[in-house]
Amino acid sequence: MRLGQNGSFSHDINDNLAIIAQADLGVRMHTLPQAMNMFVRAVETNSFVGAARSLLIDPAAVSRAIKALETDLGVLLFARSTRTLKLTAEGARFHRDCVQILKKLEQATQQFRANRAMPHGRLKVGMGLGMSRRLLLHAIPPFQKQYPDVEIILLSIDEVAQIGDKGVDVLLRPRSLRQRGGQHPEPQGLVVRKLVQARLVVCASPEYLDRAGTPGVPADLLRHTCIAHVTLERDLQDEWPFVKSQVRQKVKFVSKLLLQGVDALREAGVAGCGIIRLSAWNIEDDLRSRKLVRVLPDLLGGEFEAFFVYPEELRTSKRIAVFRDFLIRKVTEVRAA
Repeated sequence: MRLGQNGSFSHDINDNLAIIAQADLGVRMHTLPQAMNMFVRAVETNSFVGAARSLLIDPAAVSRAIKALETDLGVLLFARSTRTLKLTAEGARFHRDCVQILKKLEQATQQFRANRAMPHGRLKVGMGLGMSRRLLLHAIPPFQKQYPDVEIILLSIDEVAQIGDKGVDVLLRPRSLRQRGGQHPEPQGLVVRKLVQARLVVCASPEYLDRAGTPGVPADLLRHTCIAHVTLERDLQDEWPFVKSQVRQKVKFVSKLLLQGVDALREAGVAGCGIIRLSAWNIEDDLRSRKLVRVLPDLLGGEFEAFFVYPEELRTSKRIAVFRDFLIRKVTEVRAA
């Protein structure tokens, strides 16, 4: 090893590493950090035994590692005596460099692990017809501010078969109800988490109610234009249940307007096309601004449930987990506002 004019190590840490790397090493590069750590511990504890005890290894391993370092460097690091370890001038310089190198190595390792822990990559999100895009589009900017390395691709899903065809990672959709009651079975291999549960609200625009009158009881709906929603599974939601004082009744109507998608349903209601039924959290702004007005407000019109669905093999995906938890928090905030 080349020494400076004063017989000591160069001040450049990189020079020391380069010299070690170019040598015919007894200490291999993959074990060099461990050997340097043993050397530093020996200095700190003033003994090979103390270093071994702090590292939970055999003292002989510490002695061999430091001997190998001295052989590779071509200098003595310790002036050994029977009572104590004392650093040579070269050893003191090498100790100072080792401390800095090991600190840099630890910082680099921690930063790498932190970067690996941050969610990243592409996330394909499918939106079922029963889900409003308004809430999701409002949630995306704060999500991407918090997780800038996640790229979101938002896709409309019109049919169940498109989930596999479009390579969707996550599907947001309402509860899959059959036209005549009951639920469609969930395909195997999917994880299903509830995103939100909210009351369904029957409503219409003030213009429509001025023109057609306001229903007083559920049976009055039969004389009105009620707009039916067509689900992702092509089921027609043309029967609305109502509950008052534990008395249940259903109204089945013949609709002259069938729509797919809650955004289209909301727009039709606001435009005065007829009476609609949507979840309260989808139309809260419209109810506050009186673009829409509740119909039969003293009756419960059923409940809406939305779910977050993804393949079993993506259960451990960090980007899916943070997206799911973020959406649940966002929905909770909207409902609490």
